[in-house]
Amino acid sequence: MAIEANKLEILNSALRMVGSYHIDATDETSSTYEITTRAFAQAVTELFGDNIFNYNTKRSTLIGVASTEFANFGYEYILPSDFNLFLYVETTEDYLCSNFRFANGKLYADETSLKLTYTYVPSLETSAAGLPAFLTRLLTLHMAQNMSIELSGSENRHEILHKQYVLALRRARMLEGRQGPAQTYINDSNSSFISAHQSYGKV
Repeated sequence: MAIEANKLEILNSALRMVGSYHIDATDETSSTYEITTRAFAQAVTELFGDNIFNYNTKRSTLIGVASTEFANFGYEYILPSDFNLFLYVETTEDYLCSNFRFANGKLYADETSLKLTYTYVPSLETSAAGLPAFLTRLLTLHMAQNMSIELSGSENRHEILHKQYVLALRRARMLEGRQGPAQTYINDSNSSFISAHQSYGKV
């Protein structure tokens, strides 16, 4: 079940792991606040910038604009402003599209409209609404292990927190894997071999 947390709660959870004093809502000038705020921003960027979770996955409809950039692709599409990692692209009929190209910071294909599934880096400055508890813990551990030496001066504590973070990241990836289908069945819409056979060997 998702637990709504705010930035201050996450900061103080990380500080407790480090063994440091907590900060209150009015504290925006102390060195502890500056250290934890930097650690928070870095944790969000690295955690959601490098990993694929349901929480930071979006599906967006792109409208094509006529293009002459490539002979094989008649349309170009402007990528969403929060685009981070490409996952897959589909036609308007929800079939996977395999004939496309990224170039010049744009997507090129030969469809008037496409549905792009991608990851983004969420903004958690005011609220982490919908953030699952296991990702909240992962975010907190990333912060704690990152700032433990600076705040506590203990390399041993840093090593312990780092190991906990690695285990939590492994568990998070496992939990995400369980939320998807165990396998994707082969059919004539996603198999190049069936398609080639139906086209007399032409791929």
